[in-house]
Amino acid sequence: MGLVRAPTMRSGDYLERMINEYVGGKAKMRVHRSTSVRLFASLTFLQFAFAVYATFLLYYMSPAVDSRTKPDFAWAGRIANHWKQFIVQPHILRRYQEAPALLGAEIPSITPSVVCEHEKIDFVQKKSNDTQMIKLKRELYNEVLEFQSKTIGTETLSQLMAMSSKWDMRGPNIPKITVILNHFKRKTLCSQLNSLLQQTLPFHSVWVLSFGSPKELSLKRIVESYNDSRISFISSSYDFKYYGRFQMALQTEADLVYILDDDMIPGKKMLQILSHVAGIDKYKNSVLGSIGRILPFRQKDYTFPSYRKFRSKEAGLYLPDPAYGIIVDRIVQVDFLSSSWFLSAELVKTLFIETPFTFMTGEDLHLSYQLQKYRNAGSFVLPVDPNDKETWGDSEHRLAYVSETTVIFKDIVQVRDDQWWRALSTGYVTQWAAMYPQKIDALFYAHSLDEEVVTVLVKKLQLL
Repeated sequence: MGLVRAPTMRSGDYLERMINEYVGGKAKMRVHRSTSVRLFASLTFLQFAFAVYATFLLYYMSPAVDSRTKPDFAWAGRIANHWKQFIVQPHILRRYQEAPALLGAEIPSITPSVVCEHEKIDFVQKKSNDTQMIKLKRELYNEVLEFQSKTIGTETLSQLMAMSSKWDMRGPNIPKITVILNHFKRKTLCSQLNSLLQQTLPFHSVWVLSFGSPKELSLKRIVESYNDSRISFISSSYDFKYYGRFQMALQTEADLVYILDDDMIPGKKMLQILSHVAGIDKYKNSVLGSIGRILPFRQKDYTFPSYRKFRSKEAGLYLPDPAYGIIVDRIVQVDFLSSSWFLSAELVKTLFIETPFTFMTGEDLHLSYQLQKYRNAGSFVLPVDPNDKETWGDSEHRLAYVSETTVIFKDIVQVRDDQWWRALSTGYVTQWAAMYPQKIDALFYAHSLDEEVVTVLVKKLQLL
């Protein structure tokens, strides 16, 4: 007990002191015991409160509860705020709140205005003064329109927007659209993103592609400066060229895909117009765009000229063609589209059914050819309102004349000519073939012209 009896201490005093020490020690034990009881009760209460909270949380997360009714968790917030002062001291909380502010002050945010680049266009839109060429192009365009109005029908923009559509903005179905922007050298990314962010029909996602581009870092900084989770940057040191963007389109989870070259700045109404037309029964199995070509017609000598042949009516059409004053004010079917493609995500797969003639170029022609061959799908250039540039797919057409590869590199023109000639010979029904179907009196098939049966048949036909 900590007490040693001194020789001079009497027995009575010693006993009294022992009793006092015993009583005092018992009192101290009682104090400690009461403190432990209170702590145990507090912990038990907290455990019970957490169990009740978890029970309610699991109940609201249960599939049996209608998720369309928004649960009210305000009571949980009040409890959390009440207990916060016991868990985190005010001066500590204030310190954590001030830290992000200090960090933001040290690292300035990058805005598009700081990193954006813009293409300098210091020339006016080309206008031809060749009266003969203007006459030839206008005549051919009118012939095509007249034929199509009699066979499939051609509508103006207002007529198209008045037609019933699965993707009508006034209806319950709002389409998800993935926009794919393919960039290499042009300084048009900011102009494209600004236009897409102001669309009357919001996009679902934008993928900015940079394949083997020398401006990869610059493009990446521009995308990051917009700070929009819907806009993604995808790059590769390898150049997947023209087919790469369509390969990426296979990965989308959206309903529709809009693939744009870097020379296309769409008007603010384009996504709404494109999706509306894509939802019309007549055009639901089609690929839509803003620029297209009608391939050459047969010449008098039964040969086909290059699609780039000058001063030739048979060389076909480029639509629209501001150089010759041709504006597309009615929807027109073309042989293939250029610079932009709008189609359902399902149709993208058709491009890869057959191996392309070359991966060097010609993805536009190959897409239209494959869609016609395997899906009976047409390629159409949409009409515009000449007085409203927000309805145009290429609001700045002069960009098409900046670094146009099919003009700069003549070997590309030859490769593309070889490609469409081969497609025509294997059954591609061009607009010329549709307008002037060829009559076949007899069709022979043989492994070689030396076969005896062929010789006999040819002689019989010559006698008729």
